[in-house]
Amino acid sequence: MRCPKCGAELEAGSIYCNVCLQELQIVPDYDPLDEMVIGQEPEESQKETEEQLHMEQKPVPGQLKKKLRQSKLFWQLLCTFFAVLVCFGIFLLSYRSMGKQNNYSYQLKKGRECMEAEQYEDALPFLKQAQSLLGNTEGGDIEPLRLLAEAYVQLDAKELALECMKDAILVEAACRGDQYELEELYLELMELLNQTKQTNLIGEIIEECEYEGIKEKLEPYRIEKPVCDMAEGTYHYYVTLELKAEYGTIYYTLDGTEPTQDSIRYEKPIELTEGENLLSAVAINKKGMVSEPLVQIYRLEFKYNPDMDKED
Repeated sequence: MRCPKCGAELEAGSIYCNVCLQELQIVPDYDPLDEMVIGQEPEESQKETEEQLHMEQKPVPGQLKKKLRQSKLFWQLLCTFFAVLVCFGIFLLSYRSMGKQNNYSYQLKKGRECMEAEQYEDALPFLKQAQSLLGNTEGGDIEPLRLLAEAYVQLDAKELALECMKDAILVEAACRGDQYELEELYLELMELLNQTKQTNLIGEIIEECEYEGIKEKLEPYRIEKPVCDMAEGTYHYYVTLELKAEYGTIYYTLDGTEPTQDSIRYEKPIELTEGENLLSAVAINKKGMVSEPLVQIYRLEFKYNPDMDKED
């Protein structure tokens, strides 16, 4: 055995060179069986590891039941939690809804919003609820009744509109009795009667008014239906009609159309012509109140030549 560095002769089994002190590397003898064993060891070791892991992962029957129970309990708790959460949400919404339902300001606000948007049908429930929260004569706030009257006018429910305005007057009289406010309410009532063509009730309402000062201011609003001196029907001779109205100026038409201030103003007796005459007459006063119309039909049928009588 020689040193690979200096070439000195060395004893077998030496680790260092005695001459140059070079460390010697001992190479073991080659054995083919060792290589085969080394090549097989990793495969066998891998198989053993996989089998061990498989055994560890394979649950024991008792452990499997325990895991199933735990999983079932988890889902039950989760479902219960969500159910409680949903119930709480429903309760919260119901509570808020009930709070709004019983809140006068909220109901009145919603009613106003619907009125401003011209959603009169939708405004009714809110305004009715607002009024019910006040009571008939408590609180003294008549705005819900005023708005209800306006909504009913727009919905062509004139009787209900009139009832609401009358209730507003009663509430104001019972709670505050403010003469100025009462006067305003009566004037609004006059306009409502004119708008809904119920002016035939004006005289009755004025007579029922208990406040002399207000009653005096309502007198110019009086209006009554015109009257005619001849009953409607069929005539075989010339007919002239005389109309009278205690309040206001009379306007009329003979074709059945509704009279206005632009129609014929009555100033002298009306001469009817042969055939059918559809008289429609109203009285209009200085306050613009229009009376209930007088409507009558006259038919003139001549069995002889009326011109001959005129010549005679």
